[in-house]
Order: sequence, then structure tokens, then C-alpha cells
Amino acid sequence: MNASRLTSVLSGGMSLLVLAAPVRTADVTHASSTKTPHEVCTEHTVTTQKPVKDKNRVLGTVAGAGVGGVVGNEVGGKGTKGDVATVAGAAAGGYAGNRVQKSTQKSGAETTTKTVCHTVYD
Repeated sequence: MNASRLTSVLSGGMSLLVLAAPVRTADVTHASSTKTPHEVCTEHTVTTQKPVKDKNRVLGTVAGAGVGGVVGNEVGGKGTKGDVATVAGAAAGGYAGNRVQKSTQKSGAETTTKTVCHTVYD
């Protein structure tokens, strides 16, 4: 092989090495992919049933019977007729008082605010 041919082969090989050499990534800066956590809180309104203190509704029944008995006694007058009216008024008043307390207990709801938090990443 002659010298010019050897020089051509060597310079061609070096050209291939330069062109095929990998790009160095040390010189390239990348954006940071670190995510920053922070807490996000929201408030929700929660409605719950109040606990019932008098499950048998004794207070409403007794109060209704008392009021009904007094009203029945006033309406019925004296004697046996008055006694029957008093008993009937007490029975009707007791039933009415029981129903009133039942409806009051059903409508007894508590509304509270509950804070719910969760972590969000930026």
C-alpha cells in the first residue's frame, strides 16, 4: 500500500470515529423532576342524627296525658261524666304527646363542619 492510500484510510477511519462518537451528556443541564408536596384542605358540611335520650318517649306521653287530663276535666264538668272526660282526655293527650315527641326526635339533626386534607404534589 502506498503512503497516500494509507493516509486516506487513516483519515477516513478517524472521521468515522468522530462522527460515531456518543454525545456527552455531562454538558447538558436537565430540569429538576423533583415534586414538592403540600397539603390541601377543604371543609365539608356533615349532617347527622342526634342521639335520642328518651327512646320510649315517656316524657312526651306523661306531659301529654297531664295536659289532656286537665283539659278533659274542664270540659267534662263534675260527676261521672267529668271522670270519663278526664280519662279520655288523659289518654288522647298521652297519645298526642308521644307522637309530638317522636316527630321532634326525628327532626333533631346536628350539622357540623369536617375538615378533610390530602397531599398534592406540584
